[in-house]
Amino acid sequence: MNWKAFFLTLFVLTLAVAAISAQDDPDDDDSDDEVTYSKPQCLAPAAEKFDEVSFSDKARLDRVIADYQERLYSMPGEAKGYIIVYGGQQTSFTELADITSYVKGHVGLPDRKVGFINGGYRHFATVEFAIEPLECTESYGASPTLGPEDLQFKEFPVADTLKLSKDAVRLQAEKEIFGQCPPAARAMRVCSQPNEVEVFVAVDSTGTVRFVQGFGGHPLLRQAATLTAKSWKFRQLSLGGKPKNFVGVIVVRFPADESENIYD
Repeated sequence: MNWKAFFLTLFVLTLAVAAISAQDDPDDDDSDDEVTYSKPQCLAPAAEKFDEVSFSDKARLDRVIADYQERLYSMPGEAKGYIIVYGGQQTSFTELADITSYVKGHVGLPDRKVGFINGGYRHFATVEFAIEPLECTESYGASPTLGPEDLQFKEFPVADTLKLSKDAVRLQAEKEIFGQCPPAARAMRVCSQPNEVEVFVAVDSTGTVRFVQGFGGHPLLRQAATLTAKSWKFRQLSLGGKPKNFVGVIVVRFPADESENIYD
């Protein structure tokens, strides 16, 4: 008998059995080495609506502000309040700013504790109070019920004001001014492609823009679009030989920022 060949065969078989056993050993399962990370669940995922008050009811508004202050002070340090300001249908160019200034002066809390949001417009000027208990709480959103085309400005009497289509407003423009991509939008590469933002404008009888409100388009471009719209200059519009104010929508265009495509 060839003992040398026998022991060599036995040795090979032993190695094969050991390899198979190692593959079947549950203790060596690679899945045990995998670590699964899950995002901690927010204990207060939804923001809380505290109250809502008509701005015309100053007595109740002041009471709600006092209760709101007390509630915020009683909550953990990371809790933050948000006050949403809505203008009314019969409005003025400065109504939102005026309401915000009044409420901010009466609330008297620092910016780190309470923030203000331009909520747009409703039938009546309204102030809405909300609280986000934790940093992980989802932001509280505004809920306007009117668009800018539904507004009547005190500075623009109906008899002296025309509502124009988008094309008609553009024809009145002396020069189209393009928007510049702001740093926040550039950081998010929003401007790697051309963008457009619609802006409602109220233009007086001299062709000067008196009021703007951006809507649509990318949120990071909206403020830049409204600032750009204020720089537009329009031709005077007359009807029957009498200069008229007009309102309508323009499109502020943001050309693609070529610098964002350098590394593509």
